[in-house]
Amino acid sequence: MRRSNGVIAVGVLGAALLAAAAPSARAETLTVERLVASPSLSGPQPGAVHFSPDGRWVTYLKPSAADASRRDLWGYELATGRQTLLVDAGEFAAATESEEERARRERQRIRETGVTEYVWDAAGKAVVLPSSGDIYLKELAGPIRRLTRTPEAETDPKVSPDGRRIAYVRGGNLYVLDLAGGAETALTTDGADGILNGMAEFVAQEEMDRDTGYWWSPDGSRIAYARVDERAVPLVNRYDYGADGVKVVPQRYPFAGGPNAVVRLFVQAVAGGPPVAVDLGPSEDIYLARVDWRPDGGLAVQRLSRDHKRLDLLFADPATGVSRVVLSETGKTWVDVHSDLRFLPDGRFVWSSAADGFRHLFLHGADGRRLNAITRGDWDADAVVGLDTEAGRVLFTGFADGPLERHVYAAALDGSDAAKPRRLSGLAGWHAAELAKTGGIWLDTASAPDQPPQLSLRDRQGRLIGWLEENRIAEGHPYRPYADAHIAPDFGTLTAADGSLLSWMMLKPPAATAQKPAPAIVVTYGGPGVPQLAARRWSGTALLMQVMAQQGYVVFVLDNRGTANRGKAFEDQIYKAFGTVEPADQAAGAAYLKSLPFVRGDRIGIYGHSYGGYNTLMALLQKPEMFAAGVAGAPVTDWTLYDTFYTERFMGLPSEDGGAAYARASVLEQADKLARPLLLLHGMADDNVFLDNTVRLAARLQKARKPFEMMLYPGERHGFFDRDMRAHSYRTMLDFFDRHLKGG
Repeated sequence: MRRSNGVIAVGVLGAALLAAAAPSARAETLTVERLVASPSLSGPQPGAVHFSPDGRWVTYLKPSAADASRRDLWGYELATGRQTLLVDAGEFAAATESEEERARRERQRIRETGVTEYVWDAAGKAVVLPSSGDIYLKELAGPIRRLTRTPEAETDPKVSPDGRRIAYVRGGNLYVLDLAGGAETALTTDGADGILNGMAEFVAQEEMDRDTGYWWSPDGSRIAYARVDERAVPLVNRYDYGADGVKVVPQRYPFAGGPNAVVRLFVQAVAGGPPVAVDLGPSEDIYLARVDWRPDGGLAVQRLSRDHKRLDLLFADPATGVSRVVLSETGKTWVDVHSDLRFLPDGRFVWSSAADGFRHLFLHGADGRRLNAITRGDWDADAVVGLDTEAGRVLFTGFADGPLERHVYAAALDGSDAAKPRRLSGLAGWHAAELAKTGGIWLDTASAPDQPPQLSLRDRQGRLIGWLEENRIAEGHPYRPYADAHIAPDFGTLTAADGSLLSWMMLKPPAATAQKPAPAIVVTYGGPGVPQLAARRWSGTALLMQVMAQQGYVVFVLDNRGTANRGKAFEDQIYKAFGTVEPADQAAGAAYLKSLPFVRGDRIGIYGHSYGGYNTLMALLQKPEMFAAGVAGAPVTDWTLYDTFYTERFMGLPSEDGGAAYARASVLEQADKLARPLLLLHGMADDNVFLDNTVRLAARLQKARKPFEMMLYPGERHGFFDRDMRAHSYRTMLDFFDRHLKGG
């Protein structure tokens, strides 16, 4: 990225696409109401994109044309280019979603209903999907077949590699269903009352990006599964306040510093017999981070220490359970869990590590010994896409072209181009990829600030083979009426107190001038370990910022120290420092805004949700001279109220150093400093950041006689999935800013 004291031009290709579209009679202004309506402004954006096992099909989910809150399953036949609607979400619209499915969808951040997830069978002839508590099978050339019909909900179905069985979880137990005869077998029977078999515990789903608790062996004869004992984890009554009343939902929640679930790993032969316990080491107070089967039939297990400072890779014998450590990663702050382990047929494997300061890929021998670096440089590799063993290379996403864009690259396994891997993606924007098992072809999901997500098929060199969803903003596209009013973002950098470069993004309304300066809204997240907001991509947040800008606000985003994809030293500054570096950096961003002639320096607001809500509160409390008002959605206000894995990873235990880090990070301890208008928003059924956080803050503010505003949303969890509730929250936020930043 080129550094300047002002603006860096962006979106050349996207701007060309907009310019090429037929001009409309009048540019329409984007509104909150249209933002949440159907069809989706993003067009037929693809999601959950996968090749079929036989390489003949590509399947993906996209919003229903009739209702953008539901997703349909589509298939694209590679040989003919024919696209087929495989499953219409309307077929499941009348059925009630189970509590288990709703919680799982919340953990996976899936806002839409309908088809939320699916898996292929081994032969590539059918897909299996859960819906409304039961399991269905859709053959490509036939109707949907219902496989289960039980009072309890089945979740997380997977087809065995030999195609003979389907496994799933019900009532805390793991089952297999024989597809030929329909016989169901319970592989475990002790699930209930705090015992879960084959399920990922809460922190695994919410924080570790592990949403399953069982793994088929390559030959389909055995299943490795986690046995989760949550009985020591506090059982809290979460009050789910809905529009029709209050429902008490018992939930086991591991608060920071408290007991975690005890997770053990077993291997069960599908044919029967006693399970084999896998040796995970002498301590039970660990995290089971990842489980994979190796090419030789053994297990590869990633074990993370409770303090997050040691990640071990274990190889285990599934017949005996005996394990050994083959490599370890250690760190002074924390070690990141990743999903980059990939095995070659001869037992060598690819592994990622940030031990040298930036996350890079390495090739290891079958014994765990590091052989060579696959990538290197002052930039982060993001995630392994897959191994192209025929060409001797690995495909991955990363930031070799700067932190504002995520691209797809190829690097030789032998490290011959480690310093300069080949970039395969073209569009200057944000990319994700899926690699076929053979042939080196891959799927590119790409977007830019003015290009909604599009899906294309590419060859080994990155050349276009064909579009599955080009999604151009042309006549007929849902966003076309608003394209002429679209405000292209500008990008630049600021320097933090320690010399770090902080990336920013800005949307400037055309009417904002030195003669008529406009108020500004800082949109923030700022938490560790997540992709940045200042990026060249299309997103729901970016569309909300378009609404803000088109209503006359200068919109500004600054990624403070601690955010991801800029190296370990940049991230580590937030360690045991929540609520200190973030507001300092956000204040530096506000100071930059104040220096701009087209910004009203006395009318700068700040808004964020989740960690962004926390960041908003700390900025208001610590830097009131920089911000005129703030809106905080679903904020953590006391980190002892949040979960073990996330909080302890970045803050240590509450008992360390006399609790100094937690006291510094507490909004509650500083509530009496509030000197600016504040609006709090929170879902009344939030099972992630409990409503207790906002209620306790409200009590502290009232005790300190501090005025504030609050809006609560019945039935909504951490993400506001109901379109009416979401629209109301956006409108309430904008009305608040209109009063305090435009009024008076």
